[in-house]
Amino acid sequence: MRNCMRHLVKIVCVVFLLGLTLPGTANAEIKLGLLPRLSAMEMNTMFTPLAEYLSKETGEKVSLVIPKDFEAFKAVVSSGQVDMAFSNPIVYVQLKKSIPALEPLGLASEKAGTKFRGIIIARKDSGIEKTQDLKGKKLIFVDKDSAGGHVFQMLTLKKAGLDVHKDFIKLPFAKKHDNVAMAVFNKTADAGGIREDDLEKMKDKVDLSQIKIVAFTGYYPNWPLFSTGKMSKDVADKVRAALMKLKPNSAEALQAVGSAKITGFAPVVDKDYDTLRTAARIADLL
Repeated sequence: MRNCMRHLVKIVCVVFLLGLTLPGTANAEIKLGLLPRLSAMEMNTMFTPLAEYLSKETGEKVSLVIPKDFEAFKAVVSSGQVDMAFSNPIVYVQLKKSIPALEPLGLASEKAGTKFRGIIIARKDSGIEKTQDLKGKKLIFVDKDSAGGHVFQMLTLKKAGLDVHKDFIKLPFAKKHDNVAMAVFNKTADAGGIREDDLEKMKDKVDLSQIKIVAFTGYYPNWPLFSTGKMSKDVADKVRAALMKLKPNSAEALQAVGSAKITGFAPVVDKDYDTLRTAARIADLL
């Protein structure tokens, strides 16, 4: 009888331990990777409310992963270190090409809607009045794969008749949007490309009264939040449902993503980025 009881206790313990480790039986940490277009501190402040919201809605703990730069972000996604990610559309379509399992879950909506654009800035005392005046000048951009801080500008310059390989000097990438603004303000660069809505965020770092916008790029689909393929379909569906509850400009969305200057999320499918893929090929990025 005593031996039977010992065996029964062992069986109960094994079943209990298996229950802790079987998928779906316990809360698992979901890692959300963020493309670091601003400093890690700024990105953390901007997106912590979203992580907390998704944790509450899915019942899984969501934590932020903020790599040091764009290349590190792509490496983190490619190596499966994050379960989902939020990036500019250029980086998304590049990653999708090599990782077919990527699946967009929600399209970020901002003040201007679900599309965004970049700008080219210069100092007001630079003598640069129009895009063609950039010929022969020193230009600085965020990163090779920065949608609003490089790719869109390349297309704009090309449409203006400039040879993007010969007609201006391209300085080393600044890695951050605020670094571009600082370089222009300090006259290290004659002009630079950044995302339009990032300019106002730099008012405490740069005297914006000395900066002007030389050109606006066209509009393109906004940033997607996407599954990397590591998450189960069930969890991915929970995240998608949670994002769809954040209707643009709703009180719930303002609380969850207002600090990130996002008004909410809208439905999205991979095909929505086909036009951008065409643009990326023209810029030699796909």
